[in-house]
Amino acid sequence: MKHRTSLTLAAVAVAAALGAGYLGGGFTTRGEAVATLDPARVEFIRTPGGFLQVAEMRKVEEFAWQTAWACPFVDCSGLPKTISRVRVKAQFVFRIPLAERWKLEPEGDRYKLTVPPLQLQAPVAFDTGSMEIVTTEQSVFSPGAAPNRENAVRHLGPELAQRGASPAYLDAQRQNAERTVVEFARKWMLEQGRKDARPIRVVFDGPNPL
Repeated sequence: MKHRTSLTLAAVAVAAALGAGYLGGGFTTRGEAVATLDPARVEFIRTPGGFLQVAEMRKVEEFAWQTAWACPFVDCSGLPKTISRVRVKAQFVFRIPLAERWKLEPEGDRYKLTVPPLQLQAPVAFDTGSMEIVTTEQSVFSPGAAPNRENAVRHLGPELAQRGASPAYLDAQRQNAERTVVEFARKWMLEQGRKDARPIRVVFDGPNPL
């Protein structure tokens, strides 16, 4: 009973204060924006981590290794050389590292998804069964054929990796990579119950999480 009486007295006091403030001009109104949920808000795509394989290219590559005589005091560039040419079918795999989450940002009538740069998976695999090696000695005075051939095979892996990581090879696979990333994002949206048909623009310039 005492508690109810206290509440009644408090209500009367508040009403009296409001009435006095209104009549005396002591109260003013204040307007402010009310935060609402934007249906086009930024979405964060959670990923399983690791790498996402986004493109693959199989290409026959040719590589040559040459051995020449080295003379300490005279120019011996005109002496006969030994050249080994290697022909091999290489498999280039391109991927992007998966951060803990990606940010899917609204951009007009589409989304923008920024991901890490495209990168080559190394070492580059190649088919040793179909590999061809042809060694040519310009004369009987050419450097030994066997060591030159071994050097050609030894340097094949680094040469393929350098070619695969070049701008020309990366640019050639960018479109396929974009499609794979979009498919990954669409699948995630469906799993979250989001059925949004707006296109997604992929940008490969995000920070590398690894």
